[in-house]
Amino acid sequence: MKNSEVDKNTASVSALLDDLFEVQAVYRQRESLVFSLTCRFDRRRSVPLIKDRLKLAGYKFTLTEGEQALFLTIDPKQHFRIPTTNVVLFVLTLFSVYFVPVFLRNLPPIMYRLVKQAAIPPQTFLEEMRLTLDAIPLTFHATLHDLAHGAGIVFTLALISILFVHEMGHFIASRRRNIITSWPYFIPAPNIIGTFGAVITSKSPFWNRRDLIEVGAAGPIAGWVVAIGWLLWGLSQSACLPLEAFTLKDMVFSLDGESIIMRIATLGLVGEAPQGSYYMLSEVAFAGWVGMLVTAINLLPIGQLDGGHILYGLGRRRQFFLARIAMVALIVLGFQSLMWWFFAAFGLFFGVKHPPTLDDSRQPGGVAMAMGITSLVILVLSFTPVPFH
Repeated sequence: MKNSEVDKNTASVSALLDDLFEVQAVYRQRESLVFSLTCRFDRRRSVPLIKDRLKLAGYKFTLTEGEQALFLTIDPKQHFRIPTTNVVLFVLTLFSVYFVPVFLRNLPPIMYRLVKQAAIPPQTFLEEMRLTLDAIPLTFHATLHDLAHGAGIVFTLALISILFVHEMGHFIASRRRNIITSWPYFIPAPNIIGTFGAVITSKSPFWNRRDLIEVGAAGPIAGWVVAIGWLLWGLSQSACLPLEAFTLKDMVFSLDGESIIMRIATLGLVGEAPQGSYYMLSEVAFAGWVGMLVTAINLLPIGQLDGGHILYGLGRRRQFFLARIAMVALIVLGFQSLMWWFFAAFGLFFGVKHPPTLDDSRQPGGVAMAMGITSLVILVLSFTPVPFH
């Protein structure tokens, strides 16, 4: 290795160590680097943390513990490997997004048909459960029929691409600022979109407010751009139909709530809905609408949400003030749409106040400020007060 390359590699590794260890010396050992370290805090807690962090960063290393110091021997070349757990969760989420929405779309009309066929409608909870169990095999068969004829493919591609680009925006921005995060964990779910989204976990602290804003804003901005693209294409295939033209199956993809950007886009591409008519979204448009809704939720200025990162980076103490206002708004909106109470509970459980960075005094800079302001504009344009009743 050339001296300049050694210096660069030393700086990259040192940045991952500095908050937990003091670097006493660095030696070159063939193609490896050896760091002599002393702990800043409790060794029993610091050693597992740094091992996990270096592993996620893609380094091959050995850590030898002495009485006074630790010796880290590390290959400065990073070798990226996606953990098996992340791959399995992605595959499961891909399946759930493909299968579950189509299944849930078929379930209401089949249950309605069984109720009409029954001499007496179900009167008790047990009778309703028995009806549901009777409907499941028929719904499964109808779902396989729809999937064989192309249902769900474009919706899955659209929604997964929005979530993937969002999370990779965080991941790439984090690595660019030498903040180590996990690979995205996609979460399958038995709901109308087949997923609870995806998350990444940080394994190193945020160094300053610039990094906090850039990492927090990169995901929503990237995912929102993809969501807008799918939405505009999907709206070109959507229509306004009278209520009697809707079936129970169609109602799953009918528009229930509008944001500012959704209102502008539907007027421009579909037109004003006549009296007695309603928008029926294509699968692609629904995926774009979901993508914007998820982006707006992530941009709420609460605790560890992306919006919490961004608002703290922009205004520090103002974040806590705005977070409390957001919590009150969520509680009020919950009387119209119960999903907001879930996110209010999330804020209460994980905390609404954002913790400080290691160096709050450093100013964010022009690029970070622009990204933060762009994210706030996206929040205003994309927020849907009553997405579901």
